[in-house]
Amino acid sequence: MQNQKPVLHILVVGFHHKKGCQVEFSYPPLVAGTEGKGECPSGWKYLPTLALPDGSHNFSSDFVCFNLPSLTDPEQSVYGISCYRQIALEEVRIRTADLTRSTVQKSVCTLLSLPIYGYVEVKLSLIAQAFFEQGDFSATEILVKAYEQLNACLVSLEPQEIGSTRLHFVGVPLRDLLLKWRHKILILFKLLLLQKRVIFYGSPVHPTCALILGIASLHPELISKGFQQVACVKTSRPMSPMPTFSTLVEEQHGDAPPCRITVPAIVTEQEAPHEPIAPCREADELLTDPDGRSIASAKEAALEETTTTPSSSSSSSSSSPSSGSSMEAAGGGDGAGPNARPAVALLRETSVDTIASNFSSLYAIEPSEWGAPLRIFHEGVLCLPYISLPYMDLLTDPSVKGYMIGASNVLFQHKRQLADVMIDVESTLIDVLDGETKREMQLSTEDLRFVDFVVRHVQTPKEDAEGSEAWIRDQLYGYTVALLKTSLNADGSKEIEHFNAHFMGAFKATRCYGDWLERTAGGSVPAFEGLGGGHPFAGTLSVADMKLRIAQ
Repeated sequence: MQNQKPVLHILVVGFHHKKGCQVEFSYPPLVAGTEGKGECPSGWKYLPTLALPDGSHNFSSDFVCFNLPSLTDPEQSVYGISCYRQIALEEVRIRTADLTRSTVQKSVCTLLSLPIYGYVEVKLSLIAQAFFEQGDFSATEILVKAYEQLNACLVSLEPQEIGSTRLHFVGVPLRDLLLKWRHKILILFKLLLLQKRVIFYGSPVHPTCALILGIASLHPELISKGFQQVACVKTSRPMSPMPTFSTLVEEQHGDAPPCRITVPAIVTEQEAPHEPIAPCREADELLTDPDGRSIASAKEAALEETTTTPSSSSSSSSSSPSSGSSMEAAGGGDGAGPNARPAVALLRETSVDTIASNFSSLYAIEPSEWGAPLRIFHEGVLCLPYISLPYMDLLTDPSVKGYMIGASNVLFQHKRQLADVMIDVESTLIDVLDGETKREMQLSTEDLRFVDFVVRHVQTPKEDAEGSEAWIRDQLYGYTVALLKTSLNADGSKEIEHFNAHFMGAFKATRCYGDWLERTAGGSVPAFEGLGGGHPFAGTLSVADMKLRIAQ
């Protein structure tokens, strides 16, 4: 797609009281040789349902991000951003016969050849506002002009600017996500590495899309260089929303090719829904390590000590999430117990300079030196920030091995057999649907120290310093490098346990890890030679760790 324009199409999708969602305008026309009104290529049969999400009638505005596969290249994707508006009929100056309801629902949508959702979202919001304020939806000249100006603006950038991560991170509310999800951000970060079947649900849709893209943006160069195949899959059987390349290529003759929508399809090993695990449990039951050892006795003994705990743990405890947002199934920090084992002592408050020094050596390594990005969304593992109900049947196709998808229709919540993990975006509830995944997602004591360190700095940020969004990405970059370096150690080593041995075992069995080993000659990375293995926050168990775990 290197020869294509950054903005492939701009279109208007509206809701018709008899026909439902439909494309009312597209430029260039989605189907070559037409006027660009009311028609979609056969592969885009359900595109309107992506631009006007389920439940959108309950809101006056929303943004939707979605991914489509390219029709010309089976290994490339197309990226969509839709700006939805609902206005009163009285605000429409020129009314047509199809406007029969008290409100009008429409979306202005762009299809892109680059995953720069946030960058375009800011501009698309202004375009949509101007389009609606006209009061005449037949006056589409403003959209044609916007299409030309957006492309001119992006084409004028230097190639290194377009390919840089700067454009890909625009509009990603990373600090807000971290302050809302706190330690669960690290759970979701690690969950992405496991290539599981994950469904995020919430309405309106924009927070769901922002969370999925925000987590992806924390993985080094994943969005800028690892999003090519996020919507690419060849299904094992013909499906109505899934056109074949042979038929689609014949349809497109314009300079900006249309795209087909490919939505993940997952073979399910169990047809019966998993029983949900009750979110309310006794604290001592949840406070177990990945091997199931209770730490109740250790906690009791530790709290009897007269040692004064650092102030940082108190602040962390006071700002912990409410019980309503606790992680179901005891995943992550809610269920991971401290693995007390001998290691280099770590004083929580006096070691900040040492920690910063350790991380600076980790994120000083260039991404290309260790094979970034990890190919998480590759070979049938998909990332779809939003899908609509017509694509649910595709989730049973065996060609898709895993996915992260966002949905707003309540029916997705009831199809629990289609997911390993279900995440309620509004309540921050993480519902783990099988015991093995639950063990893999638990955060170790070292992980909790790390994420507490990050959250505390984010609460009092300094631009271009501790707590800024660039700083947050640096910390997760260093964490990734340390994790990969440690993964080369022998199974059962204490360094492996720093990241949760269950997680490391599952990660090393994934396709993306096997691919990384192949691309690095079995993990032979010269830049790793000067690095010590293990978690940067490894240390002896302390009272602060106990209080931190209780707070989480």
